[in-house]
Amino acid sequence: MSLIVIQKIKSAFCLGDRDGLAFRLFSSFAISLFIILLLQNLAEAAMVRVMLHVPEKIKADMVEMAHQAEVNIREGDMDELADWERGQKYYLFVLDEKQQAISGRDMHPHFEFKLQYARDIDTIFDNEVNQPIIAIPLQTGHTIFIQFPHHHHPARFFTYYFTVIKVVIAGLILGVLSLILARHLQQPLNKLQVASQRLAEGDFSVRVSHEVGDTVTEFSALANSFDHMTRRIDALSEKQKSLIRDVSHELKTPLARHDLALHLLRRKLSDEQQGLLDRLERESCEMNELISEILEYSRLENACYQLKLHPTDLSSLCVYQVEKMEAALLSGQSLQFYNDQSEMLAVADNSLVLRILNNLIGNAIKYAGEQAIISVSVRALGKEAIEMWVEDTGKGISTKNIATIFDPFTRIESSREKQAGGYGLGLAIVKEAATIMNGKVEAENLADGFRVSVQLPRAV
Repeated sequence: MSLIVIQKIKSAFCLGDRDGLAFRLFSSFAISLFIILLLQNLAEAAMVRVMLHVPEKIKADMVEMAHQAEVNIREGDMDELADWERGQKYYLFVLDEKQQAISGRDMHPHFEFKLQYARDIDTIFDNEVNQPIIAIPLQTGHTIFIQFPHHHHPARFFTYYFTVIKVVIAGLILGVLSLILARHLQQPLNKLQVASQRLAEGDFSVRVSHEVGDTVTEFSALANSFDHMTRRIDALSEKQKSLIRDVSHELKTPLARHDLALHLLRRKLSDEQQGLLDRLERESCEMNELISEILEYSRLENACYQLKLHPTDLSSLCVYQVEKMEAALLSGQSLQFYNDQSEMLAVADNSLVLRILNNLIGNAIKYAGEQAIISVSVRALGKEAIEMWVEDTGKGISTKNIATIFDPFTRIESSREKQAGGYGLGLAIVKEAATIMNGKVEAENLADGFRVSVQLPRAV
């Protein structure tokens, strides 16, 4: 019956699993309590031996009084001895072997009662303040009994000292064991945190069960659940990417037939119906452009792009792309290139750099406004990187949306309205292109415009 009760208690407090968190915390608490009590008892015993004895000054006084008593006894004048006893600062008597005062003085009953508990001069006191009787044998065969003064008792501060020591011991032991336990429990949590950050950044290959191990049951179960979640997310992500890629590929063929049908149909329609056909062709072109951007983003995201990194002059590529994009400018817009140095070599892929510039300048043309000034610039960032950016004098983007503009299919409802065109993939392609070239991309609002900058490694 008692075994069943014990099992129920263990189950109620989650103590049945020796590798469980509850059992470890309970064990740590029990060990801490045992060590604290043990050290406190040892400290008390040590303090008793160190503190609770006759102070050296009082011991010297008592030895001197014993010597003076011997001198008075040898002189044989008991009245002189009685006067001497009365004149001492301690209450004392010189007694014979029958514990009778040889001076003839009357002894207080309480003092007489305590004679049976007399101690030697090297005694260890109790930890309570009292007036013990100290007995010192004399060479004359007599014994001098001295009542120890309570105001000099070493135990008067013992309680305060021992209380401080108990607090220090408890705090030290709890602090050390808590630190050890916290470090032991924090390590798997840190690994899970790092893995969560990697997962949030798109690394679906992260696994933590082998790093966390099975030292704590709850953490091991959490790590296994985390790995199962990452595998599921990875599988769903791959299915999504595969679906988008396959659907995009499959749409290419019917769209090509659709374009051919429109071309053939144009010959058979009257002039009044050509406007409707023009609209259909524009819609078809937009769909083809969307599919092309989806496929391009998919190649970059899935590392299917054949990357060719080599020292590239970013300034020349910027000049080329600026000249190429001038034809796409609106009537009131202007496009300029600024460069402080003649040659800016970065480790990059020419095609990807041109694609980045095309998307950034194209976005500025679409969204910055009809009177916008668009500028492209390149500069060195120390010896490690080169930065190129596209800046416009448009109204910019709300601060809360800047962090999401590089996500695929993001459409910001603001001054850069979706009615201007685009599918939310241009900046996503810019980010992926910069990432696979070991660079990074940032966006920021300016006092009078908007800027997207791309940093690429500088060629040695």
